Amino acid sequence: MRRLDRLIKEAREAAEWRGHKIPRFTHSNSMARAYTGCLLCGKRVYADADPLPNGIEIGGNAVAVDCEY
Repeated sequence: MRRLDRLIKEAREAAEWRGHKIPRFTHSNSMARAYTGCLLCGKRVYADADPLPNGIEIGGNAVAVDCEY
């Protein structure tokens, strides 16, 4: 499994644990980053296989807070 695919799986699980309904991820131009948003509240989640030195691999409001709906 590619690193980005693994990160997407982890990001989806973390966001869904918070109650978000997560659709398919969209890859960015670099193909090292993918993102999506909750279908219910719109909070975003992303996975980055090549973050900057002080960056993070998984982030976004959907992994930080519960879904509002």
